[in-house]
Amino acid sequence: MDLYKNDLIIKHLNKTKSRISFYLAEDESPYYETYDNDESICRPEYVDLCVKCSYDLWKKCGFSNDLTVLFEDKYSSYNKGEKEFIESCLDSSKCSVYHFKWSDDGENFNGTRYVWNTNKIDVKLLFEKIILSDIREDTVLDCSVFIMDNKSKNIFFLYDDRGVDIFSNDENFIQIVSKILRV
Repeated sequence: MDLYKNDLIIKHLNKTKSRISFYLAEDESPYYETYDNDESICRPEYVDLCVKCSYDLWKKCGFSNDLTVLFEDKYSSYNKGEKEFIESCLDSSKCSVYHFKWSDDGENFNGTRYVWNTNKIDVKLLFEKIILSDIREDTVLDCSVFIMDNKSKNIFFLYDDRGVDIFSNDENFIQIVSKILRV
């Protein structure tokens, strides 16, 4: 993975690797139905279901314990302790920082990538926070955390409560994962 690339990692992955996508709880709503007020109330059972599904996908992919975790802050705007939270889920707090530029519809942005090499991740805790980032919390963890197996170069990307993308250059791995996980 080219960490110096002046583009979003997801754009680079979509151009250079095969991808398989999985939906976590597509027939479920993250919120209780409310009629009295406009405030959405998050369903904890929905969050638990999404965490369980993403964790099951993670385990079935068979990633090694030689991992790289990348947090891509697209706008260099994190301010809710996202970096520190990720570090609390890892056995390593040594972080490399890379700055990059990217553009969208002619508008230019500055982003920051935080990268950790680790051999252990509390994936359940990390996955829960990514899921909550999109539906209840005002953090920037959704659509921004990538986990790469350094041995296989396969990448696990829980983008938010909607689903997971798995990237690989190994078509055999993609086919096997597709068969195992679609059962």
